[in-house]
Amino acid sequence: MRNLFLSLIIMATLYPSDNAKPSFNKLKSVILPGYGEYSMGHETRARSFFIREAALWVFCLGSKKLANWYEDDYIAFAELHANVDMAGKEYLYTVNIGHYDSFDKYNEIKLRQRQTDDVYQDGENLEWEWDSKQNRYRYNDMRLQSITFQKATNFAIAGLVIHRAISFFDVLFLERKNLGVHFTPQVSPQNNSFKFNFSIDL
Repeated sequence: MRNLFLSLIIMATLYPSDNAKPSFNKLKSVILPGYGEYSMGHETRARSFFIREAALWVFCLGSKKLANWYEDDYIAFAELHANVDMAGKEYLYTVNIGHYDSFDKYNEIKLRQRQTDDVYQDGENLEWEWDSKQNRYRYNDMRLQSITFQKATNFAIAGLVIHRAISFFDVLFLERKNLGVHFTPQVSPQNNSFKFNFSIDL
């Protein structure tokens, strides 16, 4: 899907908007939203794109940093309070140790539920035992915080992609506005949808 999106943008970018020579303003806006508008002399329009782009990058990098901090914290916290080696463990394991007080308790419950495939084997460096329930709860809170900020990072990355699409079509509109082609982006926060409306004056 992403490769198809990029291919369409590249093809549309190189297609001559005036049937005489290719325009690279759309490509500029894919690289940096607002750059294409700025090259066309629409400085006020470009400035709004630059501000939104900077805000999205700050949000993206800040969320990623916080996600990493919380991840480092919950790993260190588990090693200190659950006597566990977290190196090289898959994410499901980090979830399980936040839900069960100990390795033995986890296996006991899985055997009782007849989920034998989920039982951890002895001698595979998977043992843990929390020194208190409160510390297990605290660990789980930190892990969930890390997930929340990682989701925020993914949301920001999606915003960066959408922002480039908006700038791309904005330049397309500016290049073709004399032809009576109208473009309007619409964002619906209620159902997380994004769409474009096109109209042509005949």
